[in-house]
Amino acid sequence: MNVSLAEIEIVENNSACLLDEREVELMFVRLAADIAGLCKDMNPVVLCVMTGAVVAVGRLLPKLNFPLEMDYIHATRYQGKMVGEDLVWKQRPTTPLLNRTVIIVDDVLDEGITMAKLKEYCVQQGVERCYTAVLVDKAIAKNKPIKADFVGFQAGNEYLFGMGMDYKGYLRNANGLFACPENLEELLCQS
Repeated sequence: MNVSLAEIEIVENNSACLLDEREVELMFVRLAADIAGLCKDMNPVVLCVMTGAVVAVGRLLPKLNFPLEMDYIHATRYQGKMVGEDLVWKQRPTTPLLNRTVIIVDDVLDEGITMAKLKEYCVQQGVERCYTAVLVDKAIAKNKPIKADFVGFQAGNEYLFGMGMDYKGYLRNANGLFACPENLEELLCQS
């Protein structure tokens, strides 16, 4: 996907900040407390859903002050696009999941299709318990096949970036959570 730096600048300059740096930190503290309240004595495996959750897991793990293992899983429906398609598996965890508690951590619960399939995979591996944690749960106009056990922030159905979420592969490193403007296509045409 060919994205110009001018397009990225338009997106950055016209997007709404939903959570600033301080609010993001408070969200991670609360999310970690929620997870610890339920999982601190379970010796869980935390599965980072690549690539979006890398920022989330990097900020969340130091706040989880209990024994845990970490691994990652990589399955995607987006592959740099703004609309999800068929699930593509890129990497399954190497840590044995049999009889373990697993916490799948992802950046956003959008339609829930990917997360539902990841949880289904973990159940097929014989986990004892499988929890799901997302930074953002998006309110969409249709039912989701899964509900996250731990949610950092509830958002509308805007296209989001920052905290690991991307805009066409860019802006995962934005310091906060941002919503693209509804008139983005119009703004891009004007440039």
